[in-house]
Amino acid sequence: MPGYYDPLLVVLSYVIAVFGGYVALDLAHHARAKITTGDGAAGSTAGPDAQDRRSGTRQLAGAALALGVGIWSMHFIGMLAYRSNIPIGYDAGLTALSFLLAVAVSGAGLFAVARNRPRRLTLHIAGTLTGLGIVGMHYVGMAGMRMEARLSYDTILVAASVIIAIVASIAALWLAFRTNGPLERAAGAVLLGLGVVAMHYTGMAAAGMEPIAGVGDAASPQAMQGHGMATSATGMALSSSLLAAMIGAGTLLLLSLALLSSLLGRRRQAESSEEQEARYRAIVDTAVDPIVLIDDRGIVQSFNLAAEKTFGYAAADVIGRNVRMLMPEPYRTAHDGYLARYHRTGERRIVGIGREVEGLRKDGSVFPLDLSVGEWHVGKRRMYTGIMRDITARKAAEEAILRARDEAEAARIEAVRARVEAERADRAKTKFLAAASHDLRQPLQSLFFFAHALSDKLENHPTSPLLASMTESLTGLRVMLDSLLDVSRLDAGVVKPSVTDFALGPLLDRLAEEYRIRATESGLRLRHVPTTAWISSDPALLERILRNLIENAIRYTEQGDILIGCLHRNGGLRLAVVDQGIGIPADKIQDIFLEFTQLANPERDRRKGLGLGLAIVRRLAGLLGHGMTVRSAPGRGSGFFLDLPAAVPRPVPKPVRAAVERQRGKGLIVVVDDDSIILLSMRAMLEEWGYDVVAAVSADEAIESLLNLGRRPAMIVADYRLREGRTGVEAIRDIYGVCGVRVPAVVLTGDTDPARIAEVQRSGHRLIHKPVSAPLLREILNAAA
Repeated sequence: MPGYYDPLLVVLSYVIAVFGGYVALDLAHHARAKITTGDGAAGSTAGPDAQDRRSGTRQLAGAALALGVGIWSMHFIGMLAYRSNIPIGYDAGLTALSFLLAVAVSGAGLFAVARNRPRRLTLHIAGTLTGLGIVGMHYVGMAGMRMEARLSYDTILVAASVIIAIVASIAALWLAFRTNGPLERAAGAVLLGLGVVAMHYTGMAAAGMEPIAGVGDAASPQAMQGHGMATSATGMALSSSLLAAMIGAGTLLLLSLALLSSLLGRRRQAESSEEQEARYRAIVDTAVDPIVLIDDRGIVQSFNLAAEKTFGYAAADVIGRNVRMLMPEPYRTAHDGYLARYHRTGERRIVGIGREVEGLRKDGSVFPLDLSVGEWHVGKRRMYTGIMRDITARKAAEEAILRARDEAEAARIEAVRARVEAERADRAKTKFLAAASHDLRQPLQSLFFFAHALSDKLENHPTSPLLASMTESLTGLRVMLDSLLDVSRLDAGVVKPSVTDFALGPLLDRLAEEYRIRATESGLRLRHVPTTAWISSDPALLERILRNLIENAIRYTEQGDILIGCLHRNGGLRLAVVDQGIGIPADKIQDIFLEFTQLANPERDRRKGLGLGLAIVRRLAGLLGHGMTVRSAPGRGSGFFLDLPAAVPRPVPKPVRAAVERQRGKGLIVVVDDDSIILLSMRAMLEEWGYDVVAAVSADEAIESLLNLGRRPAMIVADYRLREGRTGVEAIRDIYGVCGVRVPAVVLTGDTDPARIAEVQRSGHRLIHKPVSAPLLREILNAAA
């Protein structure tokens, strides 16, 4: 280009390029240490945390901005340094675009190399792209010149400027991550500045100006030289020297602030590192556990106070020596081999895992310790931190715990043995009760049948009162056996509650009316509070609970009142049976729920019950899930309280008069029982009622009789236990096979064994326990006839 350059502005452009390069190299060098892992050490596993990465990224962005601003400022000041006889202005849009290109290509190159290892291929690719971007920035800036002349370019010089830009960019990126000291960075900045300046002025030299005819005389060279003005496209004029000085001053100020900020940041970081080092040293020296630092050859580098106390060595005696001196055999011999194997294969046995080992004190004593080892890196060196804990006391405690555990296990085994014995005794008791109940029920059943048959024959006879007394005694015996049966059935789990919502009032009204007469005969007054509440429970089982409680209250109250009622409590109902009887001592409240326990009946007067009522109450309440509470004071009375879930009342349908059942005809009854006395008594009673009877001691005998008669029975009544290990369930099944149809069947048994009860329940036949009363048997026969 024809013209000349202002030497001061050329020097200023070079200073700007050098200073911008130095600031960029300084920021990039410190940024990469934070972004890359382990300072770039090979094989490093320690990486920077997220905060360091963010800080490094910010510093790298600052380096890119510094390099871009320096390159662009040098370029623009270099263009302003050019003096020509043709007025020159600059397009604001293209000038701004050239600035953005300078910053963008600088940032792209720095980020590309900083986040990858600066390998040769990476450097060349990034440097080439950055150089092309700088060339683009330069020629976009040239295109932004506004003057009355046409620009033309020398191809060779343009190519030379491109090559210089690429070489300078590769050098800049290489220097950014290869320079360490300030002097090296300064030398790199000088070289980088020379490359950028050379590229710029080579590009300027490649440009030629051809004035447009008729316009070149508008201003004389002397006028342009005298004024040194730069004219913009908008007509505004500003001194080129002043504009260059302003850009240079602003750039230098911006780069100085960036460098100062970096220096202050590094100073704060150094102070923080010193503080962290002091804090680390304080932690290590005050730690209660021994901490030993070794290098990759096993040489001790640090030995804290806790380690001195634990091992008995002073730190000066250990630092610089192999850590094997703190180990007994076989750990001592194996230690170096373990380190070598770990370095060779990476196989972990302690590093990052930890385990129990043994330590060797200065006095030669060996002690157990927990050892955990952490690995970290300083450059390419591996370092290991071992944290130990003397576990002598813990080992002693563990041995004591093991002894205690063995003793506890022995005690548990003994308790299990005792529980098994108790369960065996309980099963023996259950079997005894079942066997006794069965053996007692058999003769009792025959006595019932004979007594009923005699009562029909001896009606209005002088001996009728004696027969009535005998029947009353038999009834008392049956009540006792029924109570035993209830306990056995509850223990067997064959009683399944049928929970439904129902009105409580009618049940209380009926029970109060029924028991009021008995209470009056005993000189008591039974009162009850009517209620309209509804509850959710099993009506039959709840009635059984209330009957036992009311009978207990009448039995153990000599004078006063008995109250039955309920009240709302915590969203439910609390049902109460309260008396003014003899009361219960506080230490005996739990005993009253045990079988055959009667606190006020040492003489075992049968009129005062058997001691099974409250045992049945407790089992039924637990089965229904109803909470039960007892409050009592000796001499003042007792209260039994049941917590029941409330239900939403619903309309009750009006009762409809039941149709009178027509009299059913008599039929043939098959009775199977291996007890001849019961067969005889039952046959006599059934024939007295007008039934035809086939009485047999086995199913085969009954089948033979049925085949001879050629008749189908109306009902089968079979005892559960038959001869030769047969059961009544099997007998009924055999008879069904002959009849060809399933006829009504009843199993009679005196056995209260829970297993037997469950078996009959599963068969689907009706189960009746001996002794069965004559009215009940007649009702069953009438229903099946």
